Amino acid sequence: MAISKCAKFEGRGFERGLITPLRELRAVSVLQCASCGAVVGTLETPAAIEILQKQVSDIDAGLIRIVKALQEQ
Repeated sequence: MAISKCAKFEGRGFERGLITPLRELRAVSVLQCASCGAVVGTLETPAAIEILQKQVSDIDAGLIRIVKALQEQ
């Protein structure tokens, strides 16, 4: 079995972290090197995916209301 290591630092310890991408309001959960902090992947949880699905549903509902209002004019 292969042992994972950081591509930048070659460290073998990893930790969870939160980063906020530029011009974003929501932080993203990531897996990063414990030694240098280089991000090696994201850790989107099922709860985060459900929140995004709810936001998309809310946007869809708003668009439907707008279309109906425009059709009534």
